[in-house]
Amino acid sequence: MDAEFNLKMGTKCPNWYELLPDVARAMEVANAAWAVRKDYGWEGDDGGEWGPNPLQPGESIMEADWEDELALPFPEDFNAADAYVYELMEIAGKYKDDPALMVHMLAMRAADYLGNLGEPSIGVIRGQLRRSSIIPNNA
Repeated sequence: MDAEFNLKMGTKCPNWYELLPDVARAMEVANAAWAVRKDYGWEGDDGGEWGPNPLQPGESIMEADWEDELALPFPEDFNAADAYVYELMEIAGKYKDDPALMVHMLAMRAADYLGNLGEPSIGVIRGQLRRSSIIPNNA
């Protein structure tokens, strides 16, 4: 914040300089949250903020509808499971016109996820899924 702004605020709010550290911290938190959202492809302007809708590839969803329609926390609040669910939703959206391929791709991603968690039998499942005839060569 610049000095001119602080002087104006000091005349409007007598305890502005006492509040300034809290305001600065709140702005840091907001900037960090926005950085995470940008990593997930969010955009914003004076009309609001919106992110990519994983269920409708190529379309956006407004911030106000994010939690209600997707039942996901905001990206800055994602834990590992939330990020995984978001990935699954993106896969479902991408392959929604081919249900068999969608289920197959979801199963492959789930097998990858379980393999990363250390499930010992998952390597066999992933191998079988990758060799299956449903996978197109360009997927």
